[in-house]
Amino acid sequence: MKNFILASRPKTLLAGVLPPLVAYAYYMSTSQESSVVYMWLAVFGALFIQLATNFFNDVIDFEKGADKKRVGPTRVSAAGLVDIKTVKKWAITCVTLAALCGLPLIYRGGWPFLVLGLISLYLTYGYTGGKVSLAYRGLGELFVFLFFGLFSVMGSFYLFSLQLNWGSFILASVFGLLATTLIMINNLRDRETDAEVGKRTLATRFSAKTYQMFIIVTIFAPYLLLHYFRDLKVIYCVFLGLIPALKLTQITLTKKGADLNEGLKFSGIHLIVLSALLSFTFIYESFL
Repeated sequence: MKNFILASRPKTLLAGVLPPLVAYAYYMSTSQESSVVYMWLAVFGALFIQLATNFFNDVIDFEKGADKKRVGPTRVSAAGLVDIKTVKKWAITCVTLAALCGLPLIYRGGWPFLVLGLISLYLTYGYTGGKVSLAYRGLGELFVFLFFGLFSVMGSFYLFSLQLNWGSFILASVFGLLATTLIMINNLRDRETDAEVGKRTLATRFSAKTYQMFIIVTIFAPYLLLHYFRDLKVIYCVFLGLIPALKLTQITLTKKGADLNEGLKFSGIHLIVLSALLSFTFIYESFL
């Protein structure tokens, strides 16, 4: 169980779980009807997809030699803690569970969710493996923005309400940026080792300083976007999220290599704090 948890990368899982939850809070601020069953299906579907992605990534990076000079948390395949066949079985099990969660969502949302589901299931492997290998082609950030932002939040909101609005798009963009911060901190940390093994992330295609500026944009742009919700009574409480955001900025600009693991910690804290503040804002609005 210890190695299963280690391979699951628990610090990253909230990026998948929180968007549907906050999307539901936003939905409740716009409607009096409950869709709690679909909320939990969306949450667990996203969780299993992310688990599968993490397990496949653990194996594939090991097979491609990307983890030979690991500066981040231990990877069970590279460290020889778990046989790669076992890790692959974990991944396939999570893909199966995600598909089962998705069946009622397809019934609710129609064929677009079938297409979205199939793409998501494939990319659990294709993020680092196969001919697509998004993470090796500098497309990891785009994938994270789309999946953890637009697909997760807008898809969830549509399942709850059977409609979309500009608010759901803004909220989706916010979470896309927050999740992108996580992957960008990770890629900045691994910039040198990734370049050595031919993993052409965006971090290896730009100078470190330029990439740091991109990260700063993903940290603060959400606060500009949230101005869209300015008419909500307590929306400005979200600016409390600037406390971890400023610490994260300082780490991004001053730390290198393994020291950037602290940045992953604070990007997770930033995500949690902003999610909690947004949920509070939307739930408060739903009672007015």
